[in-house]
Amino acid sequence: MPVSTVLLGPEQIPYGEKLVEISSGGKEIFIISDLHLAAGLNSNGNYDGTENFFADNSFVRFIDHLEKKLSQKKKGLLIINGDLIDFLRIRNIPVTQHDFEIWKQILDDLGSSIPMDLLKSSISPKEVKYGLRTDDFKSVWKLYICGSGHPMFFKRLALWLQQGNELIITKGNHDLEWYWKPVRCYFRYLLAQHIASGERGNVEEILVKVVNPQTHFVDDSLVIDGKIYVEHGHRYENFTTVDGPPVLKGDTQLNLPFGSFFNRYLINRIELAYPHIDDVRPRQNILALLLRERFPLALQLLFSYIPFTIKIIPKKQYAYALRYLFHFLLIIVIPILITAFALYKGFPGILKSGGSPGTNSPGIWQSVLSELKNFLFLALSYLIGRLVAMLQLSAPSTLYPNASRIFSGNPHLQLVTFGHTHDPEQVSEGTIRGKGRRYCNTGTWIPVFEMDAADVRLDRTYTFLHLETDDGGNVKPCDLFRWNDDAMREDPLVMIDKK
Repeated sequence: MPVSTVLLGPEQIPYGEKLVEISSGGKEIFIISDLHLAAGLNSNGNYDGTENFFADNSFVRFIDHLEKKLSQKKKGLLIINGDLIDFLRIRNIPVTQHDFEIWKQILDDLGSSIPMDLLKSSISPKEVKYGLRTDDFKSVWKLYICGSGHPMFFKRLALWLQQGNELIITKGNHDLEWYWKPVRCYFRYLLAQHIASGERGNVEEILVKVVNPQTHFVDDSLVIDGKIYVEHGHRYENFTTVDGPPVLKGDTQLNLPFGSFFNRYLINRIELAYPHIDDVRPRQNILALLLRERFPLALQLLFSYIPFTIKIIPKKQYAYALRYLFHFLLIIVIPILITAFALYKGFPGILKSGGSPGTNSPGIWQSVLSELKNFLFLALSYLIGRLVAMLQLSAPSTLYPNASRIFSGNPHLQLVTFGHTHDPEQVSEGTIRGKGRRYCNTGTWIPVFEMDAADVRLDRTYTFLHLETDDGGNVKPCDLFRWNDDAMREDPLVMIDKK
Protein backbone atom coordinates (compact mmCIF):
# COMPACT_ATOMS: atom_id res chain seq x y z
CA MET A 1 0.00 0.00 0.00
CA PRO A 2 1.47 3.45 -0.93
CA VAL A 3 2.50 5.68 1.98
CA SER A 4 0.25 8.48 0.72
CA THR A 5 -2.80 6.22 0.87
CA VAL A 6 -2.08 5.34 4.49
CA LEU A 7 -1.34 8.94 5.48
CA LEU A 8 -4.38 10.53 3.90
CA GLY A 9 -6.88 8.21 5.57
CA PRO A 10 -9.61 9.51 7.91
CA GLU A 11 -8.54 11.05 11.23
CA GLN A 12 -9.95 9.80 14.53
CA ILE A 13 -10.52 13.38 15.71
CA PRO A 14 -12.74 15.17 13.16
CA TYR A 15 -10.73 17.52 10.97
CA GLY A 16 -11.56 21.22 11.51
CA GLU A 17 -13.78 20.60 14.55
CA LYS A 18 -13.88 23.69 16.82
CA LEU A 19 -14.52 21.83 20.06
CA VAL A 20 -13.37 18.22 20.34
CA GLU A 21 -14.59 15.94 23.13
CA ILE A 22 -12.69 12.74 23.88
CA SER A 23 -12.26 10.16 26.62
CA SER A 24 -8.91 9.68 28.30
CA GLY A 25 -9.56 5.95 28.49
CA GLY A 26 -7.99 5.89 31.95
CA LYS A 27 -4.65 7.21 30.70
CA GLU A 28 -2.53 9.55 32.79
CA ILE A 29 -2.43 12.97 31.16
CA PHE A 30 0.67 15.16 30.81
CA ILE A 31 0.36 18.65 29.32
CA ILE A 32 3.13 20.95 28.10
CA SER A 33 3.06 23.91 25.72
CA ASP A 34 5.09 26.46 23.80
CA LEU A 35 8.20 24.54 22.81
CA HIS A 36 8.78 26.64 19.67
CA LEU A 37 11.06 24.27 17.76
CA ALA A 38 12.55 26.01 14.73
CA ALA A 39 15.40 24.95 12.42
CA GLY A 40 17.56 23.42 15.17
CA LEU A 41 21.26 22.72 14.69
CA ASN A 42 22.77 23.91 11.42
CA SER A 43 25.68 22.44 9.45
CA ASN A 44 28.15 24.20 11.78
CA GLY A 45 26.66 22.48 14.80
CA ASN A 46 25.28 25.85 15.93
CA TYR A 47 21.83 27.42 16.20
CA ASP A 48 20.58 30.35 14.17
CA GLY A 49 19.43 33.44 16.04
CA THR A 50 15.76 32.62 15.41
CA GLU A 51 15.93 29.29 17.29
CA ASN A 52 14.47 29.28 20.80
CA PHE A 53 14.35 25.58 21.73
CA PHE A 54 17.62 24.14 23.06
CA ALA A 55 16.16 21.42 25.28
CA ASP A 56 16.28 18.36 22.99
CA ASN A 57 18.33 16.33 25.46
CA SER A 58 16.33 17.59 28.42
CA PHE A 59 13.09 16.67 26.66
CA VAL A 60 14.36 13.13 26.04
CA ARG A 61 15.17 12.73 29.74
CA PHE A 62 11.79 14.21 30.68
CA ILE A 63 9.88 11.70 28.56
CA ASP A 64 12.05 8.89 29.95
CA HIS A 65 10.96 10.04 33.41
CA LEU A 66 7.27 10.11 32.47
CA GLU A 67 7.41 6.55 31.17
CA LYS A 68 9.01 5.39 34.42
CA LYS A 69 6.14 7.01 36.35
CA LEU A 70 3.55 5.05 34.39
CA SER A 71 2.63 1.65 35.74
CA GLN A 72 2.75 -1.43 33.54
CA LYS A 73 -1.04 -1.37 33.26
CA LYS A 74 -1.43 2.35 32.54
CA LYS A 75 -0.50 4.30 29.45
CA GLY A 76 0.13 8.01 29.02
CA LEU A 77 -1.46 10.78 26.99
CA LEU A 78 0.94 13.62 26.15
CA ILE A 79 -0.72 16.87 25.05
CA ILE A 80 1.47 19.56 23.49
CA ASN A 81 -0.86 22.52 23.81
CA GLY A 82 0.12 24.81 20.95
CA ASP A 83 3.30 26.26 19.43
CA LEU A 84 5.15 22.95 19.21
CA ILE A 85 6.74 23.98 15.91
CA ASP A 86 7.56 27.65 15.34
CA PHE A 87 6.99 27.77 11.58
CA LEU A 88 7.38 31.57 11.71
CA ARG A 89 11.00 31.20 12.85
CA ILE A 90 12.10 28.74 10.14
CA ARG A 91 13.74 30.84 7.44
CA ASN A 92 15.71 28.11 5.62
CA ILE A 93 14.88 27.68 1.95
CA PRO A 94 15.98 24.95 -0.47
CA VAL A 95 19.11 26.09 -2.33
CA THR A 96 20.96 23.19 -3.93
CA GLN A 97 19.70 20.65 -6.43
CA HIS A 98 19.88 18.06 -3.65
CA ASP A 99 17.58 20.22 -1.48
CA PHE A 100 14.97 20.35 -4.21
CA GLU A 101 15.25 16.62 -4.82
CA ILE A 102 14.59 15.93 -1.13
CA TRP A 103 11.64 18.33 -1.13
CA LYS A 104 10.13 16.75 -4.24
CA GLN A 105 10.57 13.22 -2.89
CA ILE A 106 8.78 14.13 0.34
CA LEU A 107 5.87 15.62 -1.60
CA ASP A 108 5.76 12.55 -3.84
CA ASP A 109 5.56 10.30 -0.77
CA LEU A 110 2.69 12.42 0.56
CA GLY A 111 0.81 12.15 -2.73
CA SER A 112 1.26 15.90 -3.39
CA SER A 113 3.65 15.72 -6.33
CA ILE A 114 4.86 19.01 -7.85
CA PRO A 115 7.24 19.15 -10.85
CA MET A 116 10.79 20.21 -10.06
CA ASP A 117 10.68 23.31 -12.26
CA LEU A 118 7.53 24.54 -10.51
CA LEU A 119 9.10 24.00 -7.08
CA LYS A 120 12.10 26.09 -8.07
CA SER A 121 10.04 28.87 -9.64
CA SER A 122 7.65 29.02 -6.67
CA ILE A 123 10.22 30.75 -4.42
CA SER A 124 10.04 34.54 -4.72
CA PRO A 125 12.87 37.02 -3.92
CA LYS A 126 10.87 38.10 -0.87
CA GLU A 127 10.86 34.51 0.40
CA VAL A 128 14.63 34.27 -0.09
CA LYS A 129 14.96 37.19 2.32
CA TYR A 130 12.26 36.37 4.86
CA GLY A 131 11.56 32.64 4.49
CA LEU A 132 8.90 30.63 2.70
CA ARG A 133 5.23 31.57 2.86
CA THR A 134 2.44 29.42 4.26
CA ASP A 135 1.47 27.23 1.27
CA ASP A 136 0.98 23.62 2.34
CA PHE A 137 3.92 22.29 0.29
CA LYS A 138 6.22 25.05 1.61
CA SER A 139 5.12 24.35 5.17
CA VAL A 140 6.07 20.70 4.62
CA TRP A 141 9.60 21.85 3.73
CA LYS A 142 9.78 23.85 6.96
CA LEU A 143 8.75 20.80 8.96
CA TYR A 144 11.47 18.80 7.19
CA ILE A 145 14.02 21.42 8.25
CA CYS A 146 12.76 21.26 11.83
CA GLY A 147 12.90 17.46 11.89
CA SER A 148 16.46 17.50 10.52
CA GLY A 149 17.61 20.02 13.12
CA HIS A 150 15.91 18.31 16.09
CA PRO A 151 16.28 14.56 15.35
CA MET A 152 16.49 13.48 19.02
CA PHE A 153 13.23 15.25 19.83
CA PHE A 154 11.29 13.55 17.03
CA LYS A 155 12.87 10.19 17.75
CA ARG A 156 11.78 10.38 21.41
CA LEU A 157 8.22 11.31 20.45
CA ALA A 158 8.20 8.32 18.13
CA LEU A 159 9.38 6.04 20.94
CA TRP A 160 6.60 7.42 23.19
CA LEU A 161 4.09 6.18 20.60
CA GLN A 162 5.93 2.89 20.13
CA GLN A 163 5.48 2.19 23.86
CA GLY A 164 1.69 2.37 23.39
CA ASN A 165 1.15 5.94 24.54
CA GLU A 166 -0.82 8.67 22.75
CA LEU A 167 0.03 12.17 21.52
CA ILE A 168 -2.31 15.12 20.96
CA ILE A 169 -1.13 18.37 19.36
CA THR A 170 -3.28 21.49 19.59
CA LYS A 171 -2.77 24.38 17.20
CA GLY A 172 -1.19 27.64 18.39
CA ASN A 173 -0.50 30.96 16.69
CA HIS A 174 3.05 29.93 15.73
CA ASP A 175 2.01 26.59 14.20
CA LEU A 176 -1.19 27.48 12.36
CA GLU A 177 0.32 25.37 9.57
CA TRP A 178 -1.16 22.29 11.27
CA TYR A 179 -4.29 23.34 9.37
CA TRP A 180 -2.83 21.72 6.24
CA LYS A 181 -3.39 17.96 6.00
CA PRO A 182 -0.04 17.39 4.18
CA VAL A 183 1.78 18.96 7.14
CA ARG A 184 0.00 16.66 9.59
CA CYS A 185 0.71 13.72 7.33
CA TYR A 186 4.41 14.51 7.09
CA PHE A 187 4.68 14.83 10.88
CA ARG A 188 3.23 11.33 11.24
CA TYR A 189 5.52 10.12 8.47
CA LEU A 190 8.58 11.47 10.29
CA LEU A 191 7.61 9.64 13.48
CA ALA A 192 6.95 6.40 11.58
CA GLN A 193 10.35 6.66 9.88
CA HIS A 194 12.08 6.96 13.26
CA ILE A 195 10.28 3.87 14.57
CA ALA A 196 11.05 1.94 11.39
CA SER A 197 14.74 2.86 11.50
CA GLY A 198 15.02 1.46 15.02
CA GLU A 199 13.08 -1.72 14.35
CA ARG A 200 13.97 -2.08 10.68
CA GLY A 201 10.23 -2.29 10.18
CA ASN A 202 7.83 -1.31 7.43
CA VAL A 203 6.84 2.37 7.48
CA GLU A 204 3.37 1.73 6.06
CA GLU A 205 2.62 -0.95 8.65
CA ILE A 206 3.89 1.25 11.50
CA LEU A 207 1.68 4.11 10.29
CA VAL A 208 -1.39 1.87 10.27
CA LYS A 209 -0.78 0.10 13.59
CA VAL A 210 1.00 2.72 15.72
CA VAL A 211 1.36 6.30 14.54
CA ASN A 212 -2.00 7.07 12.93
CA PRO A 213 -4.20 5.64 15.72
CA GLN A 214 -2.13 7.28 18.48
CA THR A 215 -1.37 10.77 17.04
CA HIS A 216 -4.11 13.39 16.92
CA PHE A 217 -4.46 17.07 16.05
CA VAL A 218 -6.88 19.58 17.57
CA ASP A 219 -7.67 22.75 15.65
CA ASP A 220 -9.12 24.80 18.46
CA SER A 221 -10.06 23.37 21.86
CA LEU A 222 -10.35 20.01 23.56
CA VAL A 223 -12.50 18.62 26.40
CA ILE A 224 -11.34 15.39 28.05
CA ASP A 225 -13.77 13.22 30.01
CA GLY A 226 -16.18 16.17 30.09
CA LYS A 227 -14.09 17.80 32.84
CA ILE A 228 -10.75 19.00 31.44
CA TYR A 229 -10.65 21.92 28.98
CA VAL A 230 -7.47 22.42 26.90
CA GLU A 231 -6.79 25.34 24.54
CA HIS A 232 -3.65 27.21 23.52
CA GLY A 233 -5.06 30.66 24.34
CA HIS A 234 -3.82 32.87 21.47
CA ARG A 235 -7.33 33.88 20.42
CA TYR A 236 -7.66 35.92 23.63
CA GLU A 237 -4.98 38.37 22.50
CA ASN A 238 -5.74 40.77 19.61
CA PHE A 239 -2.15 40.62 18.41
CA THR A 240 -2.31 36.85 17.83
CA THR A 241 -5.95 35.97 17.14
CA VAL A 242 -6.95 34.96 13.61
CA ASP A 243 -9.54 37.36 12.21
CA GLY A 244 -11.78 35.40 9.86
CA PRO A 245 -11.46 31.95 8.26
CA PRO A 246 -8.21 29.94 8.57
CA VAL A 247 -7.24 30.50 4.92
CA LEU A 248 -7.33 33.51 2.62
CA LYS A 249 -9.34 33.65 -0.58
CA GLY A 250 -7.81 31.17 -3.00
CA ASP A 251 -7.13 28.56 -0.27
CA THR A 252 -3.34 28.52 -0.73
CA GLN A 253 -2.22 30.91 2.04
CA LEU A 254 -3.08 30.85 5.72
CA ASN A 255 -4.90 33.80 7.26
CA LEU A 256 -2.22 34.98 9.69
CA PRO A 257 -2.76 37.35 12.63
CA PHE A 258 -0.92 40.66 12.71
CA GLY A 259 1.58 39.34 15.26
CA SER A 260 2.75 36.68 12.79
CA PHE A 261 3.63 39.32 10.20
CA PHE A 262 5.42 41.28 12.89
CA ASN A 263 7.48 38.21 13.84
CA ARG A 264 8.28 37.18 10.27
CA TYR A 265 9.28 40.53 8.83
CA LEU A 266 10.75 42.36 11.84
CA ILE A 267 11.49 40.22 14.91
CA ASN A 268 13.20 37.48 12.89
CA ARG A 269 15.56 40.02 11.34
CA ILE A 270 16.40 41.45 14.74
CA GLU A 271 16.93 38.04 16.35
CA LEU A 272 19.61 37.20 13.79
CA ALA A 273 21.66 39.99 15.38
CA TYR A 274 20.17 39.91 18.89
CA PRO A 275 18.93 36.36 19.66
CA HIS A 276 16.05 35.80 22.11
CA ILE A 277 14.77 39.38 21.94
CA ASP A 278 11.22 37.99 21.70
CA ASP A 279 11.76 36.03 24.93
CA VAL A 280 12.19 39.18 27.03
CA ARG A 281 9.56 39.64 29.74
CA PRO A 282 7.74 41.93 30.28
CA ARG A 283 7.35 42.37 26.53
CA GLN A 284 6.87 46.14 26.72
CA ASN A 285 10.52 46.37 27.86
CA ILE A 286 11.88 45.04 24.55
CA LEU A 287 12.21 48.52 23.11
CA ALA A 288 13.94 49.86 26.21
CA LEU A 289 16.41 46.94 26.13
CA LEU A 290 17.26 47.56 22.48
CA LEU A 291 17.64 51.31 23.01
CA ARG A 292 20.09 50.63 25.82
CA GLU A 293 22.03 47.72 24.35
CA ARG A 294 21.78 48.08 20.56
CA PHE A 295 20.76 51.66 19.83
CA PRO A 296 21.23 51.57 16.01
CA LEU A 297 19.26 48.33 15.85
CA ALA A 298 16.47 49.89 17.92
CA LEU A 299 16.27 52.87 15.57
CA GLN A 300 16.19 50.52 12.60
CA LEU A 301 13.28 48.66 14.20
CA LEU A 302 11.37 51.82 15.02
CA PHE A 303 11.78 53.57 11.71
CA SER A 304 11.16 50.41 9.71
CA TYR A 305 7.71 50.11 11.22
CA ILE A 306 5.95 52.64 9.01
CA PRO A 307 7.08 51.28 5.60
CA PHE A 308 6.75 47.75 6.95
CA THR A 309 3.11 48.42 7.88
CA ILE A 310 2.26 49.91 4.51
CA LYS A 311 4.13 47.27 2.52
CA ILE A 312 3.16 43.92 3.95
CA ILE A 313 0.05 44.18 6.10
CA PRO A 314 -3.08 42.85 4.36
CA LYS A 315 -5.62 45.55 3.59
CA LYS A 316 -8.16 44.14 6.00
CA GLN A 317 -5.65 44.60 8.87
CA TYR A 318 -4.71 48.21 8.10
CA ALA A 319 -6.93 49.66 10.82
CA TYR A 320 -5.47 47.29 13.41
CA ALA A 321 -1.88 47.92 12.33
CA LEU A 322 -2.30 51.68 12.17
CA ARG A 323 -3.44 51.64 15.78
CA TYR A 324 0.02 50.37 16.66
CA LEU A 325 1.52 53.02 14.41
CA PHE A 326 -0.30 55.62 16.50
CA HIS A 327 1.34 54.20 19.63
CA PHE A 328 4.70 54.32 17.88
CA LEU A 329 4.14 58.05 17.26
CA LEU A 330 3.30 58.58 20.92
CA ILE A 331 6.38 56.76 22.14
CA ILE A 332 9.03 58.12 19.78
CA VAL A 333 8.00 60.83 17.34
CA ILE A 334 6.15 63.13 19.75
CA PRO A 335 9.05 63.29 22.26
CA ILE A 336 11.45 64.04 19.40
CA LEU A 337 9.23 66.86 18.15
CA ILE A 338 8.90 68.29 21.67
CA THR A 339 12.67 68.26 22.04
CA ALA A 340 13.22 69.99 18.71
CA PHE A 341 10.62 72.64 19.59
CA ALA A 342 12.16 73.14 23.04
CA LEU A 343 15.62 73.68 21.52
CA TYR A 344 14.22 76.11 18.98
CA LYS A 345 12.48 78.17 21.70
CA GLY A 346 15.44 78.02 24.07
CA PHE A 347 18.17 79.04 21.60
CA PRO A 348 16.55 81.06 18.80
CA GLY A 349 19.72 83.04 18.15
CA ILE A 350 21.85 79.96 17.57
CA LEU A 351 19.28 78.29 15.35
CA LYS A 352 18.75 81.41 13.20
CA SER A 353 22.21 82.96 12.96
CA GLY A 354 24.55 80.19 13.97
CA GLY A 355 26.17 82.49 16.58
CA SER A 356 25.75 82.92 20.32
CA PRO A 357 22.74 84.72 21.78
CA GLY A 358 22.96 88.55 21.92
CA THR A 359 23.60 90.66 24.94
CA ASN A 360 19.91 90.61 25.83
CA SER A 361 19.89 86.81 26.12
CA PRO A 362 19.13 85.38 29.58
CA GLY A 363 21.88 84.37 32.00
CA ILE A 364 23.46 80.92 31.84
CA TRP A 365 21.59 79.56 34.86
CA GLN A 366 18.29 80.75 33.46
CA SER A 367 19.11 79.00 30.20
CA VAL A 368 20.03 75.80 32.04
CA LEU A 369 16.78 75.88 34.03
CA SER A 370 14.83 76.53 30.85
CA GLU A 371 16.39 73.54 29.14
CA LEU A 372 15.86 71.40 32.23
CA LYS A 373 12.17 72.30 32.07
CA ASN A 374 12.09 71.30 28.42
CA PHE A 375 13.67 67.94 29.16
CA LEU A 376 11.10 67.39 31.91
CA PHE A 377 8.44 67.87 29.25
CA LEU A 378 10.32 65.33 27.13
CA ALA A 379 10.40 62.82 29.98
CA LEU A 380 6.70 63.36 30.65
CA SER A 381 5.90 62.77 26.99
CA TYR A 382 7.93 59.57 27.02
CA LEU A 383 6.19 58.32 30.16
CA ILE A 384 2.80 58.98 28.60
CA GLY A 385 3.86 57.01 25.56
CA ARG A 386 5.11 54.14 27.73
CA LEU A 387 1.83 54.11 29.63
CA VAL A 388 -0.13 53.80 26.40
CA ALA A 389 2.27 51.11 25.22
CA MET A 390 1.79 49.05 28.37
CA LEU A 391 -1.98 49.31 28.14
CA GLN A 392 -2.30 48.61 24.43
CA LEU A 393 0.80 46.89 23.06
CA SER A 394 1.78 44.41 25.73
CA ALA A 395 0.46 40.87 25.87
CA PRO A 396 -2.11 40.06 28.56
CA SER A 397 -0.41 39.33 31.87
CA THR A 398 -2.88 36.56 32.64
CA LEU A 399 -5.50 34.50 30.83
CA TYR A 400 -7.36 33.67 34.04
CA PRO A 401 -10.34 35.98 33.24
CA ASN A 402 -10.87 34.00 30.02
CA ALA A 403 -10.68 30.73 31.93
CA SER A 404 -13.19 32.08 34.44
CA ARG A 405 -15.64 32.84 31.63
CA ILE A 406 -15.22 29.29 30.31
CA PHE A 407 -15.99 27.94 33.79
CA SER A 408 -19.10 30.13 33.98
CA GLY A 409 -20.47 28.74 30.73
CA ASN A 410 -19.48 25.13 31.52
CA PRO A 411 -20.17 24.33 35.19
CA HIS A 412 -19.24 20.66 34.69
CA LEU A 413 -15.57 21.55 34.02
CA GLN A 414 -13.03 20.97 36.78
CA LEU A 415 -9.90 22.23 35.05
CA VAL A 416 -9.08 24.78 32.34
CA THR A 417 -5.53 24.94 31.01
CA PHE A 418 -3.93 27.35 28.52
CA GLY A 419 -0.43 28.08 27.25
CA HIS A 420 0.58 30.97 24.97
CA THR A 421 1.72 33.62 27.47
CA HIS A 422 4.87 31.70 28.55
CA ASP A 423 3.96 32.67 32.13
CA PRO A 424 2.99 29.69 34.32
CA GLU A 425 -0.12 30.24 36.45
CA GLN A 426 -2.30 28.25 38.80
CA VAL A 427 -5.51 29.53 40.39
CA SER A 428 -8.21 27.75 42.37
CA GLU A 429 -11.72 29.02 41.86
CA GLY A 430 -14.74 28.64 44.07
CA THR A 431 -13.67 26.43 46.98
CA ILE A 432 -10.74 25.20 49.02
CA ARG A 433 -7.62 24.42 46.99
CA GLY A 434 -7.72 20.93 45.56
CA LYS A 435 -11.50 20.53 45.81
CA GLY A 436 -12.78 23.22 43.48
CA ARG A 437 -12.20 24.27 39.91
CA ARG A 438 -8.63 24.88 38.83
CA TYR A 439 -6.99 27.05 36.15
CA CYS A 440 -3.40 26.36 35.06
CA ASN A 441 -1.13 27.86 32.42
CA THR A 442 1.67 25.48 31.48
CA GLY A 443 4.20 28.18 30.60
CA THR A 444 6.99 27.31 28.15
CA TRP A 445 10.07 25.20 27.46
CA ILE A 446 12.16 28.04 26.02
CA PRO A 447 14.31 30.58 27.90
CA VAL A 448 12.52 33.46 29.59
CA PHE A 449 14.57 36.64 30.09
CA GLU A 450 13.16 38.63 32.98
CA MET A 451 14.41 42.22 32.69
CA ASP A 452 13.18 42.99 36.19
CA ALA A 453 15.32 40.14 37.55
CA ALA A 454 18.15 40.74 35.05
CA ASP A 455 18.52 37.00 34.54
CA VAL A 456 17.45 33.98 32.53
CA ARG A 457 14.57 32.51 34.50
CA LEU A 458 15.29 28.80 34.22
CA ASP A 459 13.00 28.22 37.19
CA ARG A 460 10.06 29.31 34.98
CA THR A 461 10.70 26.86 32.14
CA TYR A 462 10.31 23.11 31.51
CA THR A 463 6.92 23.36 33.18
CA PHE A 464 4.23 20.69 32.87
CA LEU A 465 0.91 19.52 34.25
CA HIS A 466 0.24 15.95 35.38
CA LEU A 467 -3.43 14.98 35.60
CA GLU A 468 -4.87 11.87 37.19
CA THR A 469 -8.47 10.92 37.89
CA ASP A 470 -9.95 9.05 40.85
CA ASP A 471 -12.26 6.03 40.66
CA GLY A 472 -15.23 8.37 40.17
CA GLY A 473 -13.64 10.03 37.14
CA ASN A 474 -12.93 13.30 38.98
CA VAL A 475 -9.67 15.15 38.41
CA LYS A 476 -7.35 14.72 41.37
CA PRO A 477 -5.84 17.90 42.92
CA CYS A 478 -3.01 19.09 40.70
CA ASP A 479 -0.22 21.65 40.78
CA LEU A 480 2.27 22.73 38.16
CA PHE A 481 5.65 21.03 38.15
CA ARG A 482 8.88 21.76 36.34
CA TRP A 483 11.37 19.23 35.05
CA ASN A 484 14.60 19.78 36.98
CA ASP A 485 16.99 18.45 34.40
CA ASP A 486 20.11 18.93 36.53
CA ALA A 487 18.71 16.80 39.35
CA MET A 488 16.79 14.48 36.98
CA ARG A 489 13.54 14.90 38.88
CA GLU A 490 10.28 16.81 38.83
CA ASP A 491 9.96 19.65 41.33
CA PRO A 492 6.87 21.60 42.40
CA LEU A 493 6.92 24.92 40.59
CA VAL A 494 7.45 27.78 43.02
CA MET A 495 4.63 30.27 42.44
CA ILE A 496 3.95 33.56 44.26
CA ASP A 497 0.65 35.41 44.33
CA LYS A 498 1.13 39.12 43.67
CA LYS A 499 -1.37 41.75 44.71
